[in-house]
Amino acid sequence: MPPGVLPKLNRNGVQRIPTALFFQRLPFHCSHHSIRTMDHNRPTVGGVTAEVLKTVVSQALLGKFTAVFPKLFKCQWKTYEGQKKFFANFSTDCTDSDSNSNNMSRKFCVGGNWKMNGDQKSIAEIAKTLSSAALDPNTEVVIGCPAIYLMYARNLLPCELGLAGQNAYKVAKGAFTGEISPAMLKDIGADWVILGHSERRAVFGESDALIAEKAEHALAEGLKVIACIGETLEEREAGKTNEVVARQMCAYAQKIKDWKNVVVAYEPVWAIGTGKTATPDQAQEVHAFLRQWLSDNISKEVSASLRIQYGGSVTAANAKELAKKPDIDGFLVGGASLKPEFVDIINARQ
Repeated sequence: MPPGVLPKLNRNGVQRIPTALFFQRLPFHCSHHSIRTMDHNRPTVGGVTAEVLKTVVSQALLGKFTAVFPKLFKCQWKTYEGQKKFFANFSTDCTDSDSNSNNMSRKFCVGGNWKMNGDQKSIAEIAKTLSSAALDPNTEVVIGCPAIYLMYARNLLPCELGLAGQNAYKVAKGAFTGEISPAMLKDIGADWVILGHSERRAVFGESDALIAEKAEHALAEGLKVIACIGETLEEREAGKTNEVVARQMCAYAQKIKDWKNVVVAYEPVWAIGTGKTATPDQAQEVHAFLRQWLSDNISKEVSASLRIQYGGSVTAANAKELAKKPDIDGFLVGGASLKPEFVDIINARQ
């Protein structure tokens, strides 16, 4: 600007920048030749067509950003808490569905527990299947992924699916070699954790008290919990099913004060991975007992709202009949969650 010439200001007192100078300041090259050779029959802004101006500004604002974070705008990239918070400020596509859970009916919830299965290739295939499938929007879906693949799975799975660790310890950090904390799970994109699974109880010797402490800490750290319970074949044959699940629920109840982020998964141990499954009537009987236990020992409100999943050799063949039962609010699925039929299980109520 020549000496002695005052800059032109707009009505807000901000200096006006000539169009040509504006383009020179953009973080990419836009030649004057390209401006001169535009179609002058189109509406223009400062000699530049509105279409080109829109494209230029969009690229200036988003181009470099999306090159670094390619999945952020696909609503699938949820790696770190800070990035998740940043993303939440820019999109409503990934809003939490919990606000719709406490309506007149409990929202169906299906969990896929991959256990110690999967590699990058198979996880990519499962994610592709789930991404391309028409999933029942009235069913909440949670994927329990091996810890080492949680971040990888989060980047591939549809954003509306929850992601769960399969275990977590009862403290935030410390000298606990091999353990994972809820804070770590949250940091890499998980929002759920599965606790108290029969394999943790039977194979790794976890007690009711330890599992309840884990649940208490996970909830305090902001994770949602799938709290597993269930009886062995010996306990069922001895007529102790109700006694066992009541004992396990009592341990949880001593530590959990707010149940809104808890889903209980009833899994008869004798039906896990054996090909056997409780009949719909057998499953409903235990679920109805649990519903009454909640009413008697926690509150009627928790009893009415808490979702109780059934687990134990759930397949596409038996899912629809099980889903018809009034106190079965979803499934925790093992082996079938690794197969395409998992889509049919998710859609069992359609």
